[in-house]
Amino acid sequence: MSPPGKLGAGSAILAYVALWVGMVMIGGPAQFRGLVSGLWITEALAIALPAAFTLGVAGVRFLPWLGLRRPSWKHALIAAGLAAANQPVVSFLTWMAHGVLPRAVVDDFDAKQRLLDTVFRANAIPMLITVMLAAPLGEELFFRGFALPALRRSWGPLAALLVSGALFSLLHRDEVGFIGLMEIGVLLGALRWWSGSLWTAMIAHAVNNGIAGGAFLLGWEDPDLPPPPQVLALGATLFIAGAWQLARLLRRPMPD
Repeated sequence: MSPPGKLGAGSAILAYVALWVGMVMIGGPAQFRGLVSGLWITEALAIALPAAFTLGVAGVRFLPWLGLRRPSWKHALIAAGLAAANQPVVSFLTWMAHGVLPRAVVDDFDAKQRLLDTVFRANAIPMLITVMLAAPLGEELFFRGFALPALRRSWGPLAALLVSGALFSLLHRDEVGFIGLMEIGVLLGALRWWSGSLWTAMIAHAVNNGIAGGAFLLGWEDPDLPPPPQVLALGATLFIAGAWQLARLLRRPMPD
């Protein structure tokens, strides 16, 4: 697929601004009335819709641009495995930030973690279904389906991966978790690039969220209990290995 000239970084940024307007005008009120149903509304109307609208206005064929082609079983299994193996990396990056950011920021993060723990325990099955289905569908359609190719058109592959990952992380409004969430976004973008299919990013996103949701249910996200040192060491090692693999991937053309 050769991206039309009218779609580029400017289109992605404008759509991202529209996404935030939708978050404020639609997502926030919907989640206030009902968290689970509000999250589904947020993903569909505030997050996925700006991407679909922009592609429609540009006259782009949705399926080729978004990369909604069937992945191989190998690609799907590798995506799921990488998402699971990436958990120590996220723990390492998050706890690095937890140790260096201002106390007020860290206290706010800890309070949010405790709130999420309560929410997951009170709505276990609905929340797990929501974070494993609604979030991967809506967020991957926007960030790795629509925005990644648009950013690449203007700025090249590395900047597209980093910027789309940063915009994805910013959506979650989490200073302590920002670097870890950005790393997840870069991984998801790399999976879409490597496989040529957005479904691999969706699969990895679902696995990541399922593990995170399960950790809340099991009480493993208690901010007063830092990850074991061996988990942090493993995370640091995997982060370096992942950066090396990304450098290799950057030498390849992004598949059409």
